[in-house]
Amino acid sequence: SSSGSGSGTGAGASTGTGTRETATSAAATGAAGGAAKQTGAATAGHAASPAARRRAATAAAKRRRAAAQGAAAVASGGQAATALPTGAHAPASANARARAHSRKASAKGAASNPLTQLGRQIPFPVPVPDWSKPIILLLLLLAAWFAVRSRLAAVRARRLEGQRAVLLGDLDAMQAALVPAIPPRLGDVAVSVAYRPADGPAAGGDFYDVFALEPGKVAIVLGDVAGHGRGALTQAALTRYTLRAYMQAGLEPRAALALAGSVLSEPGEMQFATVVVAIYDSVAGSVTYASGGHPPPISIGFQTPEPPTVCCSAPVGCHLPTGRRQTTIAVPPGGRVCFFSDGLLEARTADGLLGRERLAELAAELDPGDSAASLLGRVREDAQATPDDMVACIVSSAVAAPAPGAYVEELEVDRDVLARASVPVFLDVCRVRAGELAPLLARARELVEQRGTALLRIERAPGSQTVAAVLPGLSLAASKAAIGRAAEAPTLALR
Repeated sequence: SSSGSGSGTGAGASTGTGTRETATSAAATGAAGGAAKQTGAATAGHAASPAARRRAATAAAKRRRAAAQGAAAVASGGQAATALPTGAHAPASANARARAHSRKASAKGAASNPLTQLGRQIPFPVPVPDWSKPIILLLLLLAAWFAVRSRLAAVRARRLEGQRAVLLGDLDAMQAALVPAIPPRLGDVAVSVAYRPADGPAAGGDFYDVFALEPGKVAIVLGDVAGHGRGALTQAALTRYTLRAYMQAGLEPRAALALAGSVLSEPGEMQFATVVVAIYDSVAGSVTYASGGHPPPISIGFQTPEPPTVCCSAPVGCHLPTGRRQTTIAVPPGGRVCFFSDGLLEARTADGLLGRERLAELAAELDPGDSAASLLGRVREDAQATPDDMVACIVSSAVAAPAPGAYVEELEVDRDVLARASVPVFLDVCRVRAGELAPLLARARELVEQRGTALLRIERAPGSQTVAAVLPGLSLAASKAAIGRAAEAPTLALR
């Protein structure tokens, strides 16, 4: 290859040299010819006129200039022809010069780049460009920061989860204090209780309690505090234990409800609770209950008169007198009584609220061995949503019950209550004969003037007429005195 290149180069050079020599010879010949012509013209010019000699001199000068330009052009062409073979390497030389210039510019730019200057001072375990070292180091620092932050977040999440577990445990303990586990049998009374929370995270204010008073008697307390959350739980616990203490002290349901209403009404607060208080007497075969703004119980397996909807007692804690009404129903053999919270009535169905009538139908469909949980399950299946807590308590006699007794309605009145038009309506709903209304109301007014309160008692025995009577009312002072005597009884026994 070297020999070929050398030969080509030598041949090109020889060719260029020959061309230049030929061009030079031609130019010399042309110049000689021109000079000869000039000499001939000059010789002839001796015989010619002066004008002809000037023309001849001008023409000769033009020919010399033309010959000189031709020689120069030939010489230039020879040089170009001679440089043509070596000019084939010009692009490579230009690329080399461009690369060198680019390297110099890069080196100059790198020298002026602050990242490069900073990167030269940072030792690195792997070979990377100097300008990338600060960026890599920054990314590593960010990754470490995010890792530490993630670790701290995980630790905090575990701590919060532990606190949540503790709070849920406390909440379950508080809820268990409001809805305790009840044994299936208390003496001669069979008991079934079920609780179902509302659809939602907040703790409700429903509560219940079932406990034995004396052989053959069981007390039932069931209620619902307005609202949800911590305040509702506190008020529910306070109401439940207050009523339990009054019932254990020997007060009848309406007296316990009236006293609790006066005690639990805090000035400036409006945290009220609807509640029903009852005593199931398996010996007498009856249930006596008083309701404060709460729905009355439903009978299962037997029929009872529908309680009047007038002259109802107010809820506990709403700064109004309560415990005015009390009802006694007779429970035949095999009959059961269902106490429930208003969450069952307020269950949402396709037609609106479930209501008392539909609840009574669901309760009537229960088999003798079905429990309160079965009733709540039927309500949940029939409803589309249950926005409130649901509690049901079913009681029945576990032994042979006596023959059914009378249905009794009691209403305690004072001067303000007697002035209302609802009292005659109440007596009419209880089937008091129209001729007895005026004497009853007159006797009640006399007792109210003497003692402050009077008790209207209406009794309806099976197969007999309604019997109405007016008795002295039970004042709060008498109820408090009974509480005091009950509190002193253990002390006297110890002495």
